[in-house]
Amino acid sequence: MLDYILVLLVLFFALTTGYLAYEKYTRKGKRSSSTDYLDALRNLLDGKQESAFTKLRQVVMEDSNNLDAYLRLGQILREHGRADRALQVHKDLTLRGGLSRDEKAGILHQLALDYLALDEVGTAETALRELIALAPQDRWAHATLLKLLEKAQKWDDAFDVAGQLLKLESSKSKKPLARYKYSAGLQLYKKREYHKARVMLKEAIGLDPGYELTYLTIGDSYYDEKRYEDAVNFWNKLIEAVPSQGHLVIERLKKTLFELGRFGDIIDICQNILAHDPKNLVARRSLAEFYEKKGETELAVEILEQIMDDYPDDLSTLVHLIRHHVDRGETRKLQDLLRMLEQKRETQRSLPTDRKADSKPVRI
Repeated sequence: MLDYILVLLVLFFALTTGYLAYEKYTRKGKRSSSTDYLDALRNLLDGKQESAFTKLRQVVMEDSNNLDAYLRLGQILREHGRADRALQVHKDLTLRGGLSRDEKAGILHQLALDYLALDEVGTAETALRELIALAPQDRWAHATLLKLLEKAQKWDDAFDVAGQLLKLESSKSKKPLARYKYSAGLQLYKKREYHKARVMLKEAIGLDPGYELTYLTIGDSYYDEKRYEDAVNFWNKLIEAVPSQGHLVIERLKKTLFELGRFGDIIDICQNILAHDPKNLVARRSLAEFYEKKGETELAVEILEQIMDDYPDDLSTLVHLIRHHVDRGETRKLQDLLRMLEQKRETQRSLPTDRKADSKPVRI
């Protein structure tokens, strides 16, 4: 009986000793894993990625449930030119069960970066869309996807994502969306799908009435279809909507009005521009050109001289004036202009060397 009790006591002490040793070992392992993980994070903050990588690898060997350690391991691999290995690390994580929504989003974030590093744009787009579905408030995912769509010229999709991004930024303005409609319209215009192009371009105007490029392209589409009156009307709308940009359509209008036999209308158009922008250089030059062609040389010269008063460095106008005075034999005025030109050259010579490099030489 005594022997039996002694055997039980020996077994009890053996089991207790074994349990305590096991407990001590596992706790030590856990403390070691936790310490390595914290040290790795400190190394990352200090820019010591190689040391961080070594510690993180040790962490995942001891604690395979540390998802963040795996994510950071993959990130280090990608940043050191091993995006293929990073992708494999992050892909393996997707096979795990019981992942939370945030954990899935974190994995997708890294996967998108891996695919981008590998130039797998289509797969990166898919990963970003999955990430947005999981985390609709993720601004990084929206902004990154938008850049991909812009680069791929997927303007309709880009319009939608840009709209979502504006909502995330609490922006009430829809003007930034106009460029996507414009780009979609321009794409159709280049394919000569003029009607569809105009639909898109007019939507762009609805979003931003001051988007001058839309007016130009709509007018161009009408012109290409030989609908000259419609082209003129739409280019005139640009002058009404954005008077400061009216000069952009002057050359188009001059050409088209000439074909319509209505070149005289250019006076009203230029004066309309100048009513809003009195010193508009292109409009004033066009008026001078018109009066010159009509034989009203005095009026043309007067406008050119006014331009020189406001734009003394405008060499094109200076050349026109010199030619006029030569044709009319006005020696005194010609001498004044040549003296002005010589003064410009003297000013140019007196400039410091570094400023001369930035200045355009005066030539006629």
